[in-house]
Amino acid sequence: MLLRSRGTALNCSVKKFVRPMGVCVSEDRLLVSTVNRIVNFKASGMARKSVLSGEVDNIDSLASKLRDEQRDTDAFKALRTEQISAIKQCDVLFTERSSLTTGTLNTHDIAWGDDGLWVVNSSFSCLATLSSESGFTPRWKPHFISELKPQDRCHLNGMAMLDGQPKYVTTFNTQDYQDSWRTELNGTLMDVEKNEILISGLSMPHSPRCHDGKVYLCNSGEGEILCYDPKTCEKSVLCTLPGFTRGLTFYGDLMLVATSHVRSSTVVNDIPLTKAHTQKDTVCGIWIINKHNGEILSKLQFKGDVSQLYDLCIIPNSTFPEMISGDDAISAHLYEFTKEELK
Repeated sequence: MLLRSRGTALNCSVKKFVRPMGVCVSEDRLLVSTVNRIVNFKASGMARKSVLSGEVDNIDSLASKLRDEQRDTDAFKALRTEQISAIKQCDVLFTERSSLTTGTLNTHDIAWGDDGLWVVNSSFSCLATLSSESGFTPRWKPHFISELKPQDRCHLNGMAMLDGQPKYVTTFNTQDYQDSWRTELNGTLMDVEKNEILISGLSMPHSPRCHDGKVYLCNSGEGEILCYDPKTCEKSVLCTLPGFTRGLTFYGDLMLVATSHVRSSTVVNDIPLTKAHTQKDTVCGIWIINKHNGEILSKLQFKGDVSQLYDLCIIPNSTFPEMISGDDAISAHLYEFTKEELK
């Protein structure tokens, strides 16, 4: 979902992916992890300019080879017109430039580092970098994982970057057999460099983030946001929310946290959150929190079909972005190329 604003009005644009989870964004690039792919979107100033100028408004004005009589139905043309209108309203346009098919890695957090794109490969219980040649390259695993097999042994899920390298991760437990976390929960925060456990006894932790010399993370099964001080090894609860906390980022003095409804599952039946709240009482939404004292300043609540949120990020220097995927009707007529002098 793209949450955008124009003036005082909020706008929510829903984009369709197959099981999207991790999101990574910079000023000119946006990546999304899906069930078996990493999809790369790039800011496309040239494509946006062509739409703003009206060059692609009339499909019949394009070369015949750029049209498809079997696809260019009235419904398709209507969808294309709708997407053109959406692009004309945006202040930055991200278009799909490439994707990497990885297999079902159950990719959770993703982040750019000095060595390229890092991903949490939950299926193989490791951190990995990606390659178009080999799919993924395993780079680190918890010391208690004996071998790399697609068995989701400890549900390694969250990753915090520091100085261009993964620094902290979260797991659901420390066991070394297939799907162990589904019957035994003992969540951890781990130091990647030292490969050691810093905190244990957490409840389904997610989304560790390094910020101002501290580590913030979601103790999801308690609905908590924790703050861990690496210098003193002390942890504290910054705030507690009525939902499954998962997804965390910062903007100035503000912390943004996502919460989800508790799902009906044997895994979560006994977590503290389900004992404190019924499923209907939990909130799916985004909370704006004072990062210094945990005060809740505002929230945006989702209802209806939206019940689960995994990650969130802030697109810099934009208040009304737009995304166009390779499957969208207008994508065939959006071009981005370098204007080098022809010889």
